[in-house]
This record gives sequence, structure tokens and C-alpha cells, in this order.
Amino acid sequence: MKEIFTNPLAVASFLLSIYTLWVTQFRHGRLKMTQPTLVCLKREMPSGRPKIFLRTLLFTTATKGRVIENMFLRVHQPIGTYVFDFWGHTESGKLTLGSGLFVGATGVASDHHFNSRHGSDDFIFHPGAYRVEVFGTTVGKSRARKLMEVAFNVNGQQAAELVRILNAELFLFWNADTHAYEGLLERSSKPA
Repeated sequence: MKEIFTNPLAVASFLLSIYTLWVTQFRHGRLKMTQPTLVCLKREMPSGRPKIFLRTLLFTTATKGRVIENMFLRVHQPIGTYVFDFWGHTESGKLTLGSGLFVGATGVASDHHFNSRHGSDDFIFHPGAYRVEVFGTTVGKSRARKLMEVAFNVNGQQAAELVRILNAELFLFWNADTHAYEGLLERSSKPA
């Protein structure tokens, strides 16, 4: 009678141990990203090249973390699609060239800065609907994975000021109640 309970209990314990080993040591999980609370359209100073930065949390779905090798944006706007693939992120309040960012289960919250690709000088801030896809490449994976897509509108006045005024910045704040970005145009007093 004792074997009726002991053998299945031993098998269940063994299977649970194997599952725990897999979850804690071998499973990498997926790299994920929260809805950015802030998206900013501006120009890099003093060059005047277009720049987009966003504030978000990156995290993994497993105990074991992932290392991001690279991130980039694909920006769809009314006059075309552009790649912003020069990536940097804030690290202890200081902008660091992106590469080798470790992301664990508890996540990493920072600003991610993206500049347009060299040779993409025809990008101009244009009024209309924008769709920005965020991609990341992790160590050991050859293909970039889409982490998030954000959409917002830039009105005519905002686009005109971003084009005419080099230190203009359009801050787009996420409104969790309306599930939309609300824009605030400002002029920067400091270099980017």
C-alpha cells in the first residue's frame, strides 16, 4: 500500500526538479518591452539630424536574462519609411552607445535614443500619422525581433516648428486613459 503513494510521489518530485532546472538554468524566455511612456521627436545638435528617443522598460519572461546587441526603429510616416539604427541608451543618467545591454526578469528602464541612418538625409518631420516599430537583436539570434509598435499623429504646426526651429522638441506622452499619445512642443535650452 505504501508503494502506491511513494512511487508516484517520487516520479512527480523528479519531474518537478527537471522542470525547475529547465526554468532557472536553460530557459531564456522572450525579450519584451512596455508601452513607452514618452516618445520625443527632435534634432541632434549641432548636426541638426533627426532623432527619436523613447522611455520604456525592457524585460524578459524568464529568470535568466537576455543581452541586447542592437536596437533600431522603423519609422513609417506619410512620405516614406525610414530606419533609425544608430542606438544609444541612458546608463546612470549618461548617454551610452548601445551594445551589450543586459536585460533580466526585473527589467531595465531607460531612455533609448535613435538617430537616422547615415545617407537618410531626406527624412523630414512631416504632418500626419506616424507608426514606429521598435526592433531588438539579442545575442545568439541572427534576426531582429519586433518588440513594440507605437502610433501617433503630428499636426501641421508641430511639423512646421520641428522643421524650422532646430531646437524644437515634440514630447509625446502616453495617456493610459485614452490609449493615445498627447503632444507637447517645446524648445530645448540644452544640447542633445
